[in-house]
Amino acid sequence: MSLLITSITISTPHLQDMLSFYRIIGFQFTASKVDKGSEMHRATHNAVEFSLYAAANCAKAQVPSLQLGFKISELEKTVEQLTQVPGAMCILDPTDMPDGKKAIVLDPDGHSIELCQI
Repeated sequence: MSLLITSITISTPHLQDMLSFYRIIGFQFTASKVDKGSEMHRATHNAVEFSLYAAANCAKAQVPSLQLGFKISELEKTVEQLTQVPGAMCILDPTDMPDGKKAIVLDPDGHSIELCQI
């Protein structure tokens, strides 16, 4: 059996802040309307579709309900920019670890985002 991840969708009540956050990481979104009158923004990276779906009734997680990891360049600069987005918060400053330099930032919905220096 083989497995290939094709898409990830996050429903969010903070669409604009989430777009700002994930654009800083490097996603380039395209907007589209969906049948229920809401809005979805899609980005494709390495054949995986990453989407943000506007949903007013989603609650911010008290404990991160989703954890994502990304390898990026310019870790310190990116973390600095991400923490300027309303609702985002750094919970692990860029730190040298045995497997490389890492930081952890909560996105505006409280999801844990691990960033690793390329």
